[in-house]
Amino acid sequence: MQIYMLKINKNTCTGCNACVVSCPINFNQLRKMSYLNEENAVILVKNGIATPIYDEKREINCDGCGICVQICPQVAIKINCVEEVI
Repeated sequence: MQIYMLKINKNTCTGCNACVVSCPINFNQLRKMSYLNEENAVILVKNGIATPIYDEKREINCDGCGICVQICPQVAIKINCVEEVI
């Protein structure tokens, strides 16, 4: 199993929110909890810039699906493999 972390280029991100609404994990959490915050989201827009939410202690982190990368109109998102857990 791999653990992923999003990298956002703050110089090109416009905070359009496309990544937040396209993320399947965010969608599932929104459906389950009726809201998104730093406790249950993978990515959020804060202060006009997309911000990845990552904590190695959390159960909910990026699964590396890449939908946010594909949907970003500014090509501001990259996914890095942080760790490979066997």
